[in-house]
Amino acid sequence: MDELCRDEGEESVRYPNAFARFLLEISIFFQVSLVVVSALVSSFLLTCTPWISHNPIIYVVPIVLSAWLFRRPGLYLCTISLLLIFWLSHSMVIGSLLPSNADITSTIVSVLILFTLGLLVSAQREASDQADEAQEQLVIAGEEQRKLNEIKDQFLQNVNHELRTPLTAIYGYLELLLEHEDQLDQDMRTAFLQHAMQSCDELQLLVNNVLDTMGVEKQRQSLYIEQIVVRDILFEVLERFDPQSVRRHHISVDIPNYIVVLANAQYLRQILRNLISNAFKYAPAGTPITISAALDGMVVHPLHASPEICICVKDAGPGIPPNEMSLLFGQFVRLRRDSSGSVRGSGLGLFLSKQFVEAMNGRIWVESEGIEGKGSTFCFTLPCVVHPKVNARTSLVDFEQFRSPLPINN
Repeated sequence: MDELCRDEGEESVRYPNAFARFLLEISIFFQVSLVVVSALVSSFLLTCTPWISHNPIIYVVPIVLSAWLFRRPGLYLCTISLLLIFWLSHSMVIGSLLPSNADITSTIVSVLILFTLGLLVSAQREASDQADEAQEQLVIAGEEQRKLNEIKDQFLQNVNHELRTPLTAIYGYLELLLEHEDQLDQDMRTAFLQHAMQSCDELQLLVNNVLDTMGVEKQRQSLYIEQIVVRDILFEVLERFDPQSVRRHHISVDIPNYIVVLANAQYLRQILRNLISNAFKYAPAGTPITISAALDGMVVHPLHASPEICICVKDAGPGIPPNEMSLLFGQFVRLRRDSSGSVRGSGLGLFLSKQFVEAMNGRIWVESEGIEGKGSTFCFTLPCVVHPKVNARTSLVDFEQFRSPLPINN
């Protein structure tokens, strides 16, 4: 009921006079025609009605219409035109181009009255336009506030769930160690501590994401860019993951050792961690995950310089529905299937990845057919180095040793 009363109040303010608003809604052709017709009718009455005594005050209707419909430019043009018409018609009646002093005085007074009235109408039109603009701004501000409230509620809901899960795991493992320490062997205690540390890493990643969301815009101005070997950063990221998550998938790395990009090391680590973490979450165990880097649009060659390198993370998961792909990099956005599913997420990883990539003058996108098993490919570009001055420290042999085979429990 309150909303209905408020809407009626807004309508009464926005449309104080229905006929005046109707005149503003018709086409420009009909507006001009209405002013011209009213001017012709007034001129006819001026010349053919004896009791008016050729008084230019008869032009009040076209003056008001032109001032309301076209504001001051219309008022100026209409006043000059009607003054010329009045002078010509009056000259035809008296048979002289020079009117008497009395006629000149009465004409000037009448024109000043008409012009003042037109100025008042034009000011009313401008005030109405400003009121309309203010009303529209209020509506836009209200809509933005509603969206912000929705984002805030979604953020609190997601973060509450994300914080609760690792904290519960940490508390559980520590409680087991405290209550059953004498009954656990060294391997079991080590395993519990490792699981607790992994939950701490998840918690730290979530907190960092939240903090980065608030500070990424401020850091753009002072972002440190350096030459980075992509393969070295990738191995650093993979080593920070749970070894079981790494061994659970067939990871293929196709990144030549001579690929060097201009980027911020911390941002690049977090982008790769977010993309690979998503692949671990959604790709079934035993499926391939391919991480590649190449010249954007063609094969990289050591002697072929390029201004941009494309880095891709491809998985064989469920894919992304085409109708939700455009929303994927939004803040606190999660797919509909994930909101009620078992896969956790805060909806910040891809949003931050996009912010980080764009801060380093790159682009990020996703390619997916939305078909189960065909998965998704997340790609982003970064400026590359034409003649790198650093070399890779790691090799594919190091990575193969890191991901030694581990039985997969289905």
